[in-house]
Amino acid sequence: MQGREEKEKIVNYGLIHIVDNDRDIKTIFNKKAYEAEFLTFYDIYSQSLTAYNLLYEMSSKPEEYAREVALKIMAHEMEKINEITKKSKREIKMMEDSAFTALFVIPAIARFQTRATDHLADFLVEEWRKNFPKNQIQRGDFEKINAGFKEKRGLLDLLRGRVV
Repeated sequence: MQGREEKEKIVNYGLIHIVDNDRDIKTIFNKKAYEAEFLTFYDIYSQSLTAYNLLYEMSSKPEEYAREVALKIMAHEMEKINEITKKSKREIKMMEDSAFTALFVIPAIARFQTRATDHLADFLVEEWRKNFPKNQIQRGDFEKINAGFKEKRGLLDLLRGRVV
């Protein structure tokens, strides 16, 4: 069984990178690929989410801990974005990362279905909206997103924020 220090390492070096994606969003977010890509992504971060959940439960101030982790994730994202010097490339990266976060990250965190992950998802959406006002995201659900592909206009509604 892992101790607190090990769990903190898993969260700090694993979960903090949950927003990292170097793949073209169009190749992983389409009718044929999304379900398998999402489930693989979820499996990759399950250990980090488990460690985070346990640390949340051990915390004397769990909501503050959830906000702290959301802020760490956001700080990592901001560091990545700020390294891009060309404005147009930075804006494209923000748009791509926002889509990835809305379609993969938040649904993966929420899929864990604990009070800890509910708080983390909510705080991460809140921080994302503060830091990227032009790239607003909302809390999404994997099942609803995936079902949107099966409906004729599901993807258009999803992109307009109606399905999620």
